[in-house]
Amino acid sequence: MQPEAARKTNLFKLSWPIYIELLFVMLIGVVDTFMLSQYSDLSVAAVANGRRIISLFTVLLNVVAIGVGVVVSQYLGKGDRPEAKNAIKTGILSNAVISITLVLLIQTFAYGLLVMIQTEEVIFSDALAYLRIRAVGLVFIALTQATSHGFKSFGRTKLVMVIVGLSNILNIILNAFLIFGFAFAPELGVTGAAIASSVSKGAALLIALIFLYRKLGVHPFFLRLSPLRKHFAKIFRIGIPSASEQFFYHFAQVILLTFLNIIGPIALTTHEYIHNMMMPVLVFALAVAQGNQVIVGWHVGGRDYEGAYRRTIRTLKIAIVIVISIATFVYFQAEHILSIFTDNEEIIGLGKQAMLIVIVLEFGRLSNLVVIQALRASGDVIYPVVIAVFSMFGAGVGVAYLLGISLGYGLLGIVAGLAADECVRGALVFQRWLRRQWVGKRVAT
Repeated sequence: MQPEAARKTNLFKLSWPIYIELLFVMLIGVVDTFMLSQYSDLSVAAVANGRRIISLFTVLLNVVAIGVGVVVSQYLGKGDRPEAKNAIKTGILSNAVISITLVLLIQTFAYGLLVMIQTEEVIFSDALAYLRIRAVGLVFIALTQATSHGFKSFGRTKLVMVIVGLSNILNIILNAFLIFGFAFAPELGVTGAAIASSVSKGAALLIALIFLYRKLGVHPFFLRLSPLRKHFAKIFRIGIPSASEQFFYHFAQVILLTFLNIIGPIALTTHEYIHNMMMPVLVFALAVAQGNQVIVGWHVGGRDYEGAYRRTIRTLKIAIVIVISIATFVYFQAEHILSIFTDNEEIIGLGKQAMLIVIVLEFGRLSNLVVIQALRASGDVIYPVVIAVFSMFGAGVGVAYLLGISLGYGLLGIVAGLAADECVRGALVFQRWLRRQWVGKRVAT
């Protein structure tokens, strides 16, 4: 993918399959939440605790996946397809080792992790079962992530969409049987949701490996390591700082989850419902950011820095208008949407109030996502980590504790902290992009 081809690449063509893929990913969380809400509100809270910890460990798998995406796209921009394929192989091997290690750690410390985030006794046993079973699926997630980021960097975003779509259909079917005990299946509730998720992730990996061989000509089972050694350093040079930024984000989310547990189950459940309501906005922002990242990587690999700069500015301008419009629409429909999940008037009223703050949150998050992923694609990965620590724990956790806990605003204070973090980080990374301090940091040399 040479600079001229990158300039002519349609962002929409790359991004719409990513949007559908991410929508599938997010919707499976919505489906889980909806099905479990029909089972009991407490099961939603139990899964929320287990899922937060799984998310925290999943970020560590992104060390390799993010690195693979950037290295592959820059090699393609340089015109070196064989090395791009070798980078995918390197990622698969690396994530296999990392994921197996993480599974062992979670199984050993699962109980203590749930105690650490102050999981309430009434939901503790369900949260523990969910956490232990979901942990097994991390191996499947790890290998699928490495291949999926490779597909995206090759511009084959539709393949990833198909993989995730088929996996999620299986997940929904298994949910129906295992949560409620349809037909011959036992009624397992939260445990059933965890089993359904892990089995579907295994199916996703199988499909991904088949596509890897048939579409890119990369054999998933390879023994020669010598051609791959030079890519380890490049992948981890990009992946470690990038995943560290995401790790700090999820760590901050765990702290905020602790605050929500202190406030009470109503606040936690309402937050989960709001999160699910805003899926269309979040998915759009992520899809545009990932599509833009691929194109920026192609530009930077071909040393077309001006093309990368202009593409990102243009993407940001269009996306901001769309995100604000969708978020505002969801706010005005909040009561109707929340009533789909629950008939609890306290949750519906609290959720409607929080949604007004969420509009500001989504504006900041879009700016943050698009520009940080553009910086990452250029090889500029240290600065986002530095400002992440400052913003997430200073603006984010600090404001959330002050307003939500100290001043007693509860969930509204927590959401205000989230908005403060996203807006501060968005402003800082946008300033860096405008100053072009990312130029000259590419890794595909």
